[in-house]
Amino acid sequence: MLNVLKFVQGAVGRKDLVPALTHFRIKDGRITGYNGKIALSAPVPLDIDCVPKAVPLVRAIEACSDTAQLHMTASGKLSIRSGKFRAHVDTLPDDVFPDIGPDGRDVYVGGPLLPAMRALYDITSDDATRPWATGVLLDGECAYATNNVVLAQFWLGCHFPYRVTVPRYAIKEMLRIGEEPINIQLTTTSITFHYEGERWLRSQLHAIEWPDLNRALSLVPGESEVPPVPEGLWDALDTLAPFTDEQNRVYMLGARVATALEEGASVEVDDVPGIGIYNHKMLSLLNGLAHKLDLSAYPAPCPWYGDGVRGVLIGMRV
Repeated sequence: MLNVLKFVQGAVGRKDLVPALTHFRIKDGRITGYNGKIALSAPVPLDIDCVPKAVPLVRAIEACSDTAQLHMTASGKLSIRSGKFRAHVDTLPDDVFPDIGPDGRDVYVGGPLLPAMRALYDITSDDATRPWATGVLLDGECAYATNNVVLAQFWLGCHFPYRVTVPRYAIKEMLRIGEEPINIQLTTTSITFHYEGERWLRSQLHAIEWPDLNRALSLVPGESEVPPVPEGLWDALDTLAPFTDEQNRVYMLGARVATALEEGASVEVDDVPGIGIYNHKMLSLLNGLAHKLDLSAYPAPCPWYGDGVRGVLIGMRV
């Protein structure tokens, strides 16, 4: 029971502006959570129909040290009993919870999507002023992500037959679930990922136009032309993190990475070019992703490569 609740609780709303979105829907042997953007649903071994408050229900089940028994009280509350433990959870009328479920055409992909989502999630942004940056674009053989400073193209190793943008919040739940979907359904406005055990995750899709990615990616040379990441660069960035200024800048000063042109903190790093200013956070996003990086391309976009992924990094101006 607790594992089922943990699966669906990622779709519980955090605010009571729409009360139903902070509740679960238990009906016909399923439990569903919906926060207005994503829905999560799974089978549950309960023969009751109700709309219980989500957070208190999860806490009550967590407190059960023995088999939990659930039933509705005469006053309309959900009662939870386990050994000497008792709890009552408030509910809402059944008809206030949205009727939401899987919908759309089946989509055959032919390969895994989770590696792309795992590699690209950190490059997405939650900045609503740049809507193309708030999700991962699936398009044919590739997936794309950008935060307007870093652009990444990931080769899927399979074919996604439509051009869709999966929102960052849905990707976060996919990574939390940590399983490869066994089936996908798609409409013009939503995507549903099905998992083993009759579980599913449904999300809205971003209806947005992306910038011209081909223009930026045309600047990326072949992988053999891009040098390895300078040895010690990531350790240097970790060391310098507490010393950056309000703009989070780091400078490449020729065999040295520094937080200022003259009197900042610095770390010696061989093979760092003597030119370049970067946002520390943006550059650090490539740690664990890129094994080749040409910082000498600055002030032009700097190309980089990783395992099955490539992209560009844009530096800062003086």
